[in-house]
Amino acid sequence: MRTLRVSIIAAMSACALVACATEESTVVIDDPLVVEVFAAADVDASVALAIEDSLELATEAWGLYWPTEYWVLGLDPDAGVALVAEFCERRDSRGEWDYDDCMQREAGDEQHSMIEYQQLGAQAVAEGSNFGTAGRNGTVEWGIHRFATMLPWGLAGMMGTPGAEDVKTVFHEYWHAVQHSFIAAVDRDSRDEVMGPVWFIEGSAEFMAQYATAQLIEQGTMPEVPAGDYPFTYEDQMRNKLFDIEGELSGACAGRTVTSIVDYSDECSGLGYGLGAWGMAYLVSQTSPEVLLNDFHPVVESLGFEEAFTQAFGQTIEEFDSEFMEFFASSSESEKLAILPTP
Repeated sequence: MRTLRVSIIAAMSACALVACATEESTVVIDDPLVVEVFAAADVDASVALAIEDSLELATEAWGLYWPTEYWVLGLDPDAGVALVAEFCERRDSRGEWDYDDCMQREAGDEQHSMIEYQQLGAQAVAEGSNFGTAGRNGTVEWGIHRFATMLPWGLAGMMGTPGAEDVKTVFHEYWHAVQHSFIAAVDRDSRDEVMGPVWFIEGSAEFMAQYATAQLIEQGTMPEVPAGDYPFTYEDQMRNKLFDIEGELSGACAGRTVTSIVDYSDECSGLGYGLGAWGMAYLVSQTSPEVLLNDFHPVVESLGFEEAFTQAFGQTIEEFDSEFMEFFASSSESEKLAILPTP
């Protein structure tokens, strides 16, 4: 079975923002900086190429700091296992993970294994569902960002999903790479503390992805992708989040505020994506769309999350929470949409 691989070579130092070091306590980055897309044999070449184009645009917008691997699973079980085997061969050849141990974990039945992305895709098709998922799965110990995704319906011309939705998802996931790239520590607890709470991690990734995708559409640089059955627009996407948030705040998550969404184990963690995205839109409306890249992330590891937040946004987290939730409760839909920065 053939695996498609496409690469982007960045003309910048691997030490651009993360201090390169040889000690095991800090991330070690190897040159050259490369983004590689690996797709299972049953995934159409156009899907992998669209992901490549999306990643190239994301790195042009936000920078490329670590080598990056993006693994795309399709629907066929054998093709999925073959892709996992390639992944594990790659890890073994680099001395990062024993092949058999890797296959046991990533082709086995453990939750969040690589093969699970193929299984979830096949299950969605069987059920007629447009459920989709992708994720950044590590790995600081190897000095890389690695991602995996189930078949992106829009890029594959399936489910009526606009391809732009999947481009946005690539940007969302790549923002997580940006977040991690500014943290040199390898220790997971140290990294988690600096990364911050769920509302900020996911809210900023979702808002920055929506904003960047809107810029592509506005500038005419969106990759050629299937249109899908409905238009994909910045305003509609953010408006839809308002409906979702309203439903959650009037139901099981009543009384919650944006900064109360701290952990992924929280039953209301999903609220952190939508309400967090609106919280980030509010912060950006008072500063600029560049505030995260220019002011927050470069100092977050040295200052700590809360102090970096206060320095970048001019208010404490508590002050932001109170001010934003008051705005969110008292403003109309049109008033909320009016704060969105123009792409």
